[in-house]
Amino acid sequence: MPSQMILLSLGFRPFFLFAAGYGALALGAWTGWLGELWGLPEVYPAGSLHAHEMMFGFALAAVAGFLLTAVPQWTASTPLQGTPLAALAGSWLIGRLAVLGAGFAGPVLAMLLDLLFPIGLCLVIASMLIRAGNRRNYGFIALLGLAALANLCWHLEMSGLADDLEGAYADELSGTALELMLNLLLIIVAIMGGRVIPMFSANWMRRQGEVLPIVHPEWLKRGCIIGLVLVAAAEFFSPLLDERYIGILAILAGCAYLVRLWGWNGYRTYAHPLVWILHLAYFWLCLALFLKGGQYLGAYLGEVIPGAAARHAAAVGAVGSMIMAIMPRVSLGHTGRDLILPRPMLAAYALFVAAPILRVACEFLDGDWYQAAMLTSGLCWTAAFAIFLLTFAPILLAPRVDQG
Repeated sequence: MPSQMILLSLGFRPFFLFAAGYGALALGAWTGWLGELWGLPEVYPAGSLHAHEMMFGFALAAVAGFLLTAVPQWTASTPLQGTPLAALAGSWLIGRLAVLGAGFAGPVLAMLLDLLFPIGLCLVIASMLIRAGNRRNYGFIALLGLAALANLCWHLEMSGLADDLEGAYADELSGTALELMLNLLLIIVAIMGGRVIPMFSANWMRRQGEVLPIVHPEWLKRGCIIGLVLVAAAEFFSPLLDERYIGILAILAGCAYLVRLWGWNGYRTYAHPLVWILHLAYFWLCLALFLKGGQYLGAYLGEVIPGAAARHAAAVGAVGSMIMAIMPRVSLGHTGRDLILPRPMLAAYALFVAAPILRVACEFLDGDWYQAAMLTSGLCWTAAFAIFLLTFAPILLAPRVDQG
């Protein structure tokens, strides 16, 4: 089978390559900019561009790879393949080129081109789920639709089309959009993790001849998801709410997720990296919620938690770690390989343990220590995804081992 046909045989193949490559490239470019080694495109504010590309470029590509692979299994439907998959992948690439080349294309054209991918992904996933009547997963349609809306709002401010808007959100439309997108990604992490972590952990322990007790009550699962949705909604309406309520909600949600994680007995999976990194990602979700609570309650408690610490615990810790956990497992399983982590990925996982710790810690440091921790975190992230790309590109471009 030609390599291009293999690449377009299932969604995880092109989009995991995109996510890993862009994750290394975009964060590497950002780290170099922080180190004053080079500049970044000046059409958009550098910090806002960095956040946008890491969420709408890197993270959404990884989400696409997972959903385009999982939804056909959930619905027993034909996966997106061939030319339609190439068109969707091409829309992602066009969006990245448009945003990074907005100085040439202009911010309005960049907006239109960058909206093609999130809207297209939402329509593809919606068509699969609705045709199959798979109501359990309709929530993903709403999450992807809101992601497209968040992207639109960011571009509206960046292009100047929102300058005449008035109201509570008009002055910080792009910031609200980025905050909303990060919360949407956290909800996706919570849903995905809640489904796969207990199952993967129990299955692995069973293969070792042991039983892993899993405490997984339905009421706690529903309560955790509802709690996270309420935190996201409260943050969205923060211009109209007392911030103390957001802080209390976040801490209560963090406690619920910590109880849920404790019930999965992840400490017993320490010998299997493909499993323990999933638990680590979920722990970062708990920590992000606690830091968010401290961010909003800090002014009343006399100890303010930097907002950037909470954001990066969520983005680098929870979202980044979950992506680094899911991509190898899906890539191995769906190419017919044993679920054994390739040896180079042990170094990638070690780097990825360090990256979020350093990124969050730097917000509590000053001067040279802040800069050193920030740059080291960026280098750890970049190296980890570069290792993934070098290790898994041959796998993602090759046929299943059971198909020759």
